[in-house]
Amino acid sequence: MKYLLFLAFPIFLISASVRAEQGCPPGQIPAQSNGSMSSCGPIPSGYYQEQPTPSPRPLGKWIKTWGAIAGDGNENLGVSTGKLKKADAQQDAVEKCEAESQKNCSVLYVYENRCAAIAEPEHRGNMIRGFAAGPSIEVASRNAISFCNQENNGGQCKVIYTACTEPFFQKF
Repeated sequence: MKYLLFLAFPIFLISASVRAEQGCPPGQIPAQSNGSMSSCGPIPSGYYQEQPTPSPRPLGKWIKTWGAIAGDGNENLGVSTGKLKKADAQQDAVEKCEAESQKNCSVLYVYENRCAAIAEPEHRGNMIRGFAAGPSIEVASRNAISFCNQENNGGQCKVIYTACTEPFFQKF
């Protein structure tokens, strides 16, 4: 019991120096003038340094899409874009090409979640088309023209087709 009293006495001395907030109403804090409290004032903005609530994250996922280009070996082409499966894009491009040319067509180029371009020489004849993909139509077009010019011995090529397979957001 002696020890308990001996330990309680210092706690009593420490608690004597503890003071209350001085009774300011909610939403206000004590304002000091010359080191002593003289009044209460409103809580300034940023006093508690509250962090803004983060914006909600969208719930879902991005779905990539496919595109394809098919040709009959001559001038006819079939194109497909925005398909969910590679095989669907290829089949659609071949079907469109065969419907146009009435000949068998085969897949020439496939791309996913990008832009594609086709360039061909301005002068017809024995020609090689340039196919290219890129992050934008501008990049894909530039690459298709460059490839076409290179394959056709520096002939002037022009872009005849551009398209992008745009991803879409699927909500959960």
